[in-house]
Amino acid sequence: MSAYPKTTWEDLSSLGWPINNVYNAANAARDGTMNGIDDLSLNSGIAAKYQWWSYNATIGTPYLMSSRPQTATKEEVAWSYDNTQNDRPFEQPWTERWTETTSADVSISTSATVSLNASVTIFDVASTGFDISISVDSSSSQHKERSHELSTSWTMEVGPHEKLTLIRTITTSTTVAEYGQDFGLRDDSMVGTEGDKWNGHYYWGMNINWLCNSPKGTMHILGVGRSVEYSFKLVREGPKGRTTKPLPVKSKAVKELAAQPEVALLVPGGEATA
Repeated sequence: MSAYPKTTWEDLSSLGWPINNVYNAANAARDGTMNGIDDLSLNSGIAAKYQWWSYNATIGTPYLMSSRPQTATKEEVAWSYDNTQNDRPFEQPWTERWTETTSADVSISTSATVSLNASVTIFDVASTGFDISISVDSSSSQHKERSHELSTSWTMEVGPHEKLTLIRTITTSTTVAEYGQDFGLRDDSMVGTEGDKWNGHYYWGMNINWLCNSPKGTMHILGVGRSVEYSFKLVREGPKGRTTKPLPVKSKAVKELAAQPEVALLVPGGEATA
């Protein structure tokens, strides 16, 4: 049994090809030799007899439609010492520990209008470096996350009549990316036709993509990437004025969580009879 769902007339209608339009196209292709909609069959009747099947499928791979990055920065005082009233220097060891994270979530935001049985993979979701696969009929999101545990120690040296402040800067970056995934009919999908004899046969299978200009729709997939990063700087205020100096950090640990077949366009069915 095929892993692809069989196409229905409702599926074709949702792709812009109601049964009347398909009949008109098929009858025109047969030079007007059909006698009504009953001469058209999809996965039943003449189509089933000659095994002219039609299946729904995804088309191609996901592609980026839009990307909206945003960045928010917050500053906090991590440590401070006021030595402005003293004539002697002050020293104190200080250690900062924190966790930086990068995460990605993928969900279906606009579903396909036809039944599908497939999964798609979004590579480098929202520029996070994560590749995430999701079923096209999924109602829940898929999540991946990577965390870095970092730690840095400094010796805080405050001179006479100085004030020293350690500023912790937290930067949160969020990117919302929308991806498109086209869907339609498998390349070899056929519809069965019958009627008066045409080109030596009464029954013909016609490739639906050829007949109906490759009908397709587009489902939308939402990818959200988030990252949280930390940086530090020293602000020194004293008799010589105010200076700002960025401080280096050291990583302590890293954890991570979490060839096309030939397609027939027209196929005769059986032998012509007098």
